[in-house]
Amino acid sequence: MRSILTMVGVALGLVTMAVAQGPQKNISADSAAKPETATALPKPGPADQQDEKSIRLAAEAFAKAYNAGDAQTIARLFVVGGEIVNEEGQSTEGRESIEQEFTVIFKEHPKTHMDLAIESIRFIGSDMAIEDGMATVTHEPDEPAQRSPYSVTYARQDGKWLTASARDLPDDTPTPEEQLKQLQWMIGEWVDESPEALVMTSYHWTDNQCYILSEFKVQVGGRPVMTGTQRIGWDPLAKTIRSWVFDSEGGFGEGIWTREGNQWIVKKTGVTRDGKVASATNIISRVSKDRMTWQQRDRTIGGEKTPDIAETPITRKPPLPQVSSGTVTVNAETPITRNPPTSK
Repeated sequence: MRSILTMVGVALGLVTMAVAQGPQKNISADSAAKPETATALPKPGPADQQDEKSIRLAAEAFAKAYNAGDAQTIARLFVVGGEIVNEEGQSTEGRESIEQEFTVIFKEHPKTHMDLAIESIRFIGSDMAIEDGMATVTHEPDEPAQRSPYSVTYARQDGKWLTASARDLPDDTPTPEEQLKQLQWMIGEWVDESPEALVMTSYHWTDNQCYILSEFKVQVGGRPVMTGTQRIGWDPLAKTIRSWVFDSEGGFGEGIWTREGNQWIVKKTGVTRDGKVASATNIISRVSKDRMTWQQRDRTIGGEKTPDIAETPITRKPPLPQVSSGTVTVNAETPITRNPPTSK
């Protein structure tokens, strides 16, 4: 049953799916005791802390005015010659023009709503600061939210922090669909036929291509002994590909995928039907368009270590053959029936 281990981490009918194990830095006792040689940045003093608080309040005031559809209040949060710049680089300058711009936005989208997530605030001198963050805007309650990174430059005038420039930045973060395209080569049907078992695994996209779905079937002696499903997706919090698997015996688990060139390292952990914790490291290597190899290391079930599994070849299932009969070509699995004889 080698393919079932390959594709979904099931060993001898037990699911062994993965947990994320981030790389750990080795820190010696000497290095831990010694200070860093680089010059440390000074800690913010009380004045800086108060200024940062004031800037955060200014950002909250902007979001509050935006969600209230108050274009006039938004304009007053800018310096007289302030500007806003959209993702395309088009700018609007001056309080009056900024107020008109937001008036149009609120007229077109009266239910628009914005949430701001501030990522950093840094000071340039004593009277200038830059705020970077992510804005999430929903124009209509039933529409998907639009996320956009932004950068705001503040200037202190008469003791008050006002916006000098607000810029929407293009979002270069790959979408979940783009992240999963790294595994697009797996789409299709794969077969591992050994003396012990026949394992058939298929991979296909969901309709929106946010997930890859997998189904596997195991046959021994021509008889089905196990089936299962797997869902592979992008985890935006952990910034990694993650998979979840369930088999027909009641086992389940998850896996964390890490890419190294044409090789994927999948660390797996899960629970068997009888409650034993299982774990393993799968190594999947893409050899060619129609061939991959797989091996499994560090296998444990119920806290006991089990032998590693050597590298195993997996091949793509070839397309169904075409059968020609006279001038008509039909699929090999297409049923053909003879027309009944005409009555005389």
